[in-house]
Amino acid sequence: MKGNGKMSSISMRDRIHTLDMIRGFALFGILIANMIAFKTPVFNSMSSLVEGESLPEGGLNSVLTILTALLVDGKFYPMFSMLFGLGFYIFYTRLMQRNLPATKLFMRRLVFLLFLGIIHLVFIWSGDILHTYAITGFLLPLFIHRSPKVIKIWGIALFLVGSLFFTLLLIGSGWSMEYSIAEGFETIESLKAGELAGASVMATGSYGEILEFRFFNEVLFIFFQVLLLVPTILPLFLIGLYFGKTGMFKDIEGNIKRWKKIFWLGLGIGAPLVGLSAAVQYNVFDWPSYLTSPVAEGLNMIGGPLLMLFYVALIVLVTRKASVEKMLMPFASVGRMALTNYLMQSIIAVIIFNGYGFGLFGQVSKAQGVGIAIVIYAVQVVLSYFILKKFNQGPLEFIWRKWTYGGTEKQSKAA
Repeated sequence: MKGNGKMSSISMRDRIHTLDMIRGFALFGILIANMIAFKTPVFNSMSSLVEGESLPEGGLNSVLTILTALLVDGKFYPMFSMLFGLGFYIFYTRLMQRNLPATKLFMRRLVFLLFLGIIHLVFIWSGDILHTYAITGFLLPLFIHRSPKVIKIWGIALFLVGSLFFTLLLIGSGWSMEYSIAEGFETIESLKAGELAGASVMATGSYGEILEFRFFNEVLFIFFQVLLLVPTILPLFLIGLYFGKTGMFKDIEGNIKRWKKIFWLGLGIGAPLVGLSAAVQYNVFDWPSYLTSPVAEGLNMIGGPLLMLFYVALIVLVTRKASVEKMLMPFASVGRMALTNYLMQSIIAVIIFNGYGFGLFGQVSKAQGVGIAIVIYAVQVVLSYFILKKFNQGPLEFIWRKWTYGGTEKQSKAA
């Protein structure tokens, strides 16, 4: 990527464009996946635990729903998580090489991310992942001096145990809800009425009304479950840390056999699991309703990250060709401003869908939602390109860096 004279020599020399492309690709997938939660009452929807999922009306909407389940859902947050772990390794080792307090500065970095995540969660949108990343990130220094073999063992073990635990938790929730309905403590009608009331607030309410509704119906619940998510996020961080320890991105050609192995492993195991997950989710099998969504989610929690590894390996392999790398560079521009663009996606989407904006909540089809996501991302590609022609970083990345290094000249040159 062409410089402008303002970039530091370190950032130009050490930047790995492939990582920026993958990060930008992840942000596009996250936006597509998040669109369902931006435009419909996903966070306070309980009826699906009892009734299961159904495809929307219209051929295109149904096809896009299935394609999203197969190719997008549960694949790009793991990609973002893996990159977070890899970014930790790069950040930490650079500071160690310069005899700077790596752990202290990394903790400062996480405090900023936690603060920003809480603001995002409470005041903008309930789907924030930054606060979970920050809380989980405090565990990463425990692994920095471990061998790649130890990190791999911990990662695989936590990955399997975390997925099983979360699946059982969802099954328990579904069974509890079905029991409540069977015993007359709750009804499907009351659940749906609550969801419709929530959708009405989101579509027509003022900012204050939506903030109050979200806080008591979504935000508090998300706060309470954050520790339950740590065992599912940490192993994804450890995958990235493992890639850093083994030099998988630093020396792609020297690790080409490993990348090809990851490619086939991710495709051969991940794709069938994801396909089975979609089949379960959309009631191909005649299973009890309280098992359908949890089992589908559990299968995708295992298959999704494996398919993510296939995506990553595919990008690594194809970008070895200069013409392909050049074609994918727009993704790199978005990826270099990942934090800014992630927050901007939420701000733009809530303005489009919430009552204090255009009020389209609950009125947009799957196809229209995908179209909106593509337009938002295209705008981000253009803005990121022009911002990075003039500046070294996005605005939030600049503030994050200043906070991390305390503003001293010597430390600011270390990133």
